[in-house]
Amino acid sequence: MKRITQLTASAIFALSLAACGGGQESTDTKAADHSGMDHSTMDHSEMGDTKMAGDTGHTTGVIVSISDDGQQATIDHQEIAGVGMGAMTMGFGILSSVDLSEYTSGDNVSFMVKKGRDGSYRITAICNTDTDGADCLKAKMDHSGH
Repeated sequence: MKRITQLTASAIFALSLAACGGGQESTDTKAADHSGMDHSTMDHSEMGDTKMAGDTGHTTGVIVSISDDGQQATIDHQEIAGVGMGAMTMGFGILSSVDLSEYTSGDNVSFMVKKGRDGSYRITAICNTDTDGADCLKAKMDHSGH
């Protein structure tokens, strides 16, 4: 009986050791460590169908309403691919540098949004595509300093 108990204990120990990699570093840990890789030579252009969302994006839409204080605008907008948001109607906060006094409900607009640390989206630039042209946001999106 003592021999069976020792064999059982040895078998359990061997299985336990195999399950945790036998004391060796697991392949999962090795796969997660990218410190030795040269990322500058990697081609990230084809990452499958995964859409990676950032914190800024731009799109077009139609103003549904503007709050009385001009600090909120509800817009029926197209997809905002830069932030991973589909087309919908939603309210956006407005940065203090953005003036909505010239806008009214029904205006067709192009606008840029930024996702804040609190998870809310705020309009950082906006223009009226009917009066200023379809590419009016380009002038407000000067990236030359970046």
